[in-house]
Amino acid sequence: MWKDEIYRAYESMKPDDAARKRMMKNIRNAAMQKEFIKKEKKRNMRKKSAKFGFRLAAGAAAGCLLIGTAAYAVYYFTLKDTGTGKEEVLDLSEPFEETEYGTTEEIPLKEVDMISLAGVEGSPEHEADVEWQEFLDSYDQDESILDTVGDGLTGFEEEYGEYLCYSQEMADKIDEICEKYDLQKLRGFTLPEDYEELCSGAGVGDFLKGTADDVKAEYISGWFYADGSFDYDGNAMIGGSSLIATDYQFSRAMKGTFQGTGLNVGNLEEYKEWNYTTENGENLLLATNGTTKALIIAEREKSFVTVNVVGDVWGGTFGIGEEELEKLAETFDFSVIP
Repeated sequence: MWKDEIYRAYESMKPDDAARKRMMKNIRNAAMQKEFIKKEKKRNMRKKSAKFGFRLAAGAAAGCLLIGTAAYAVYYFTLKDTGTGKEEVLDLSEPFEETEYGTTEEIPLKEVDMISLAGVEGSPEHEADVEWQEFLDSYDQDESILDTVGDGLTGFEEEYGEYLCYSQEMADKIDEICEKYDLQKLRGFTLPEDYEELCSGAGVGDFLKGTADDVKAEYISGWFYADGSFDYDGNAMIGGSSLIATDYQFSRAMKGTFQGTGLNVGNLEEYKEWNYTTENGENLLLATNGTTKALIIAEREKSFVTVNVVGDVWGGTFGIGEEELEKLAETFDFSVIP
């Protein structure tokens, strides 16, 4: 399918200006309502049972094959090498509009596998994320400290706000982790006006100009930090025998920074994964469970990049097979992301 056909189809299906404004308003409101986000995220991140059931043996990262094909090392690893353990999260598998839940407390929980967005097991960034999750698992189990804080400001917003910190004990743990793994804290949260400002603020090139002729990917909205870490939501149209729409989340985690976040991937055992080299020679790890999620992972010289491909959220479909995932990978120029 010709690229101009993809563009026309994409233009007819992508969000209109009003939808974009609603999306940006939602992101800005979420950023302002940190106390609400803090409480909900802490509840969702809490692990009620298994303690990191598939932690790999210590030193496994040393067995990774290192091949110097560029000015930096390319690490060949598996999806499980990014794993941080089990979590219990809200079960949102049933469409929300079809439920009768009055509060989040009424939504059932389910156990899922989590992966790090910051690096592979053995890296300081990955191990810092694991230690932070272990701390959260044992801290303020009855949420009495959180309830004491209430809806007011905590005094930790400026220095520790990106970690949803609401107590001195949490702040002390963050400082301990940063010192132990020689990492800096996330600072300088910024909401850019557009994609160009995101690239400029994060210190990257125009990475949406890859080599794929029949894929159109677009930036919707996101944010970045002073160190160059960033996240954004996007959507794409993939051509072929049929047109496939998909939404995705793009995350760049800078090495040397404590991120403190992870990604719910469901069941790791359901994923098929393979190494893929793009047309311009960038080495990637691709993975998909075939029904709800696919991943594109790239370890860069200064950062760790994860693209979370979730299918057509509004349409409720997931048409991303191996061929489509490889096409989508080609639309990102990872060479301009250090």
